[in-house]
Amino acid sequence: MIRTIYPAAISCSVFVALLGATPVSAAGDHDAISTAIKAQVREIITGINAHNAAMATMHDAPNVVVIESGQPNTVGAAADLAGFKQAFAAAPSWKVSLVEEAVDVPASGEMAIYRSVYNQDSMHDNVPFTQKVNFIAGWSRHQSGTWMMDWYAVSDMEKSHKK
Repeated sequence: MIRTIYPAAISCSVFVALLGATPVSAAGDHDAISTAIKAQVREIITGINAHNAAMATMHDAPNVVVIESGQPNTVGAAADLAGFKQAFAAAPSWKVSLVEEAVDVPASGEMAIYRSVYNQDSMHDNVPFTQKVNFIAGWSRHQSGTWMMDWYAVSDMEKSHKK
């Protein structure tokens, strides 16, 4: 995160006034952060559904930590990319669809938690299967100014079953 230290004598509002900028309300910042993260997750979903591993991992932080049920943790964007490539090869019909989502942004606006439930569908021996899954991810604004996913966890809500 980029931090600027101002002299104690200059308050943040005075500094903003000196720049001629208008301060944005906290609610507006939170709404903008939520909207940005939801849009980035939609890009990830598009990448997953297109079986494009690069697109599915395009918002990973360099040292992203991935936690999935029944598997060792994955650390790093390159490892996550390799994991998606392996998953796409193993399940060529795998698709995901969001059921519900929320983004929690604390007052500081320096990070956010994305929470969702989604369905993942695939074919097994020409039979359609589905499964409901929890997804939670931690996001923060990185030095480039972009929001990146620092970690995520995927947890089954139910066993995979016929549709």
